[in-house]
Amino acid sequence: MNQCNTLKVFLVLMFTCISCAIAQNSSLIHGTIIQDGTKARVERVEVRNYRSGQLTYSNKLGLFDLNCKIGDTLQFERIGYLPQKVAVKAFSNFVIYLRITNQLKEVAITGQSVSQTFKEASRAISKERGIFYEGKPPLALLSPFGGRPLTFFYELLSKDGRRVRRLNQLAANAAEAEEIDRHFNDLIIQQVVPIDSANLEAFKLRYTPKLIDLRKWSGYERSSYIKRSFEEYHKK
Repeated sequence: MNQCNTLKVFLVLMFTCISCAIAQNSSLIHGTIIQDGTKARVERVEVRNYRSGQLTYSNKLGLFDLNCKIGDTLQFERIGYLPQKVAVKAFSNFVIYLRITNQLKEVAITGQSVSQTFKEASRAISKERGIFYEGKPPLALLSPFGGRPLTFFYELLSKDGRRVRRLNQLAANAAEAEEIDRHFNDLIIQQVVPIDSANLEAFKLRYTPKLIDLRKWSGYERSSYIKRSFEEYHKK
């Protein structure tokens, strides 16, 4: 009987040690997703861990967190961008650069912002495919008195209508990222605190404020936030 109890205790300890070892081999990684060739953050990017099947999405600042192990493969996918696979080689901050699809590359982007690029692509498709309400038709089109129900359902349900809505959303996201960058960029940060270029991306990854805060802050309040965040960054 004592031998049975001893065996049970041994097995419990063994499985506990194995569980601890497995847990220690995984860690929560942090990442930033940026449109290649720009500073625009990309939100709603699907980030999937092939090994565990765990799934998450980047937020409005292009940031994501995901539990991973060394050797895991992460898949990044977002409509309008080329999918990308990245192997986890270290538990450090990730910076992923997604390239736009060929369809968007057909729109000339020289001398214009990312948000303008998406807007032009949306206007070009709308003109070519007969999308008059940006893929969001008003309910008045369903009226039996002078309405246009075929137009309503075409814009709401067709592939072209969905494509225009996606491009307009991408334009809005890019415009927000561009406005954030105007108030919280490398130059502004380095004018306030002595941070080197090698740490800038990691610092912005953790401490980029929300646009609603940047809009209401004065220059002094923004500088105070950068200083407080820099002190916290150094402590960690």
